[in-house]
Amino acid sequence: MAVTLAQLRALDAVEHLGSFSAAAEALRVSQPAVSGTVKALEAEVGGAVLHRPAAGRPLALTPLGGALLPHARTALAALARLDAAAAQHRGAPHGALRLAVVPSVRAGLVPDLLRRAAEALPAVTVDVVEGDDPEMPDWLDAGLADVAVLVDPSPRDLGPGAVELPGDLLLAAVPAAHPLAAGPVAHLHELAADRLLSSGGGCQVQLRALHRAEGLPFRPVAEVAGLPSLLSMVARGDGVAVVPELAAPLVPDGVRLLPLLPELRRRLVLTGPPDSAHPLVEPLLAALR
Repeated sequence: MAVTLAQLRALDAVEHLGSFSAAAEALRVSQPAVSGTVKALEAEVGGAVLHRPAAGRPLALTPLGGALLPHARTALAALARLDAAAAQHRGAPHGALRLAVVPSVRAGLVPDLLRRAAEALPAVTVDVVEGDDPEMPDWLDAGLADVAVLVDPSPRDLGPGAVELPGDLLLAAVPAAHPLAAGPVAHLHELAADRLLSSGGGCQVQLRALHRAEGLPFRPVAEVAGLPSLLSMVARGDGVAVVPELAAPLVPDGVRLLPLLPELRRRLVLTGPPDSAHPLVEPLLAALR
């Protein structure tokens, strides 16, 4: 039997994350690649390791998969310890970091950041945690995250060596059947006069400031918890919204994204805490600078 490490990683990721698509994002490969790797594992061990239920339901281990998973994780943990020992011998950075991001950054920017970090720091594991914009500086201060991508940060929230990332534009999100969907752009005053939906975190600070600058009242008909929920409501036709450009991978069918006028761009900065940084923060920032 010639089971590979890639097969073990695929089994571990799919079981832990519950879907091939989530596992593909975590492993930074395509979804067909993960599916094919699991099928190759099943051919190697002589049976199915996963039940494949109807669409929309999580995957589950078969009895064979359940028997194999502990051994797969033992092997992967041993390999991680081997890599760390080799890195320590070479004097290379090794260990783990927690990266805190907002949902749009996780969808549109994190896969590339993780790929670049893995190439530059192969013995460093970056675990991603997700929260809202206001939580990020507090998580850094409390040590709940070692590094974070801050949106339009205050200078006092930035640690040494902070890295400017490509910013993104705010876009109008409208139902596909909405009259605005047929046009090339959407104006803020058109959204303000419609059933405007807002997320409690996300772009609300920027959106309030833009309304204020344009002399428009900011009166959303509903404040929604979370970007995916906000986009689902737009898809149902419950209203219109403003979302960041990086959120495009999260947009469901039935939603059209349009350039927003006047234009507003978010500033994104990767940083550790202002002081008492984790020893791996500086190598990570240097690798991504």
